[in-house]
Amino acid sequence: MNIYERRRSRLHEILTERFPGRGGRSALAARLERQPGYVSRCLNGSKRIGEAFARYVEERLQLPAFWLDGALDAAGELSARQVALLRSFAELTAEQQNELMASLNETLRRNRVIYAHLAHRAPRTGDSG
Repeated sequence: MNIYERRRSRLHEILTERFPGRGGRSALAARLERQPGYVSRCLNGSKRIGEAFARYVEERLQLPAFWLDGALDAAGELSARQVALLRSFAELTAEQQNELMASLNETLRRNRVIYAHLAHRAPRTGDSG
């Protein structure tokens, strides 16, 4: 499930839990100060829920930061450090985000190579020497 599908799924949760029954979509749209058609497109997947609108929904509905993204711990919250990191990441351009992710992935790849090498060189339990 990608981030847009997750946000759509969580918006559906909000709709069924907070705005159940007939007229729920219109009530949700009114609470979000958006046209019902816009909210319907977000819910049916023809309109992606982007970063800015996701944060707006969370603010309007008094949800924890990044709740729509599903990035919560068992207690239902992000740490202050996680929130700060995500907010900083969201302020980057798409190109900067891609460059940062590529750099992080390369660092992870290199670390795995180093760890594998060290694990191979480490003396094994029961080996003499």
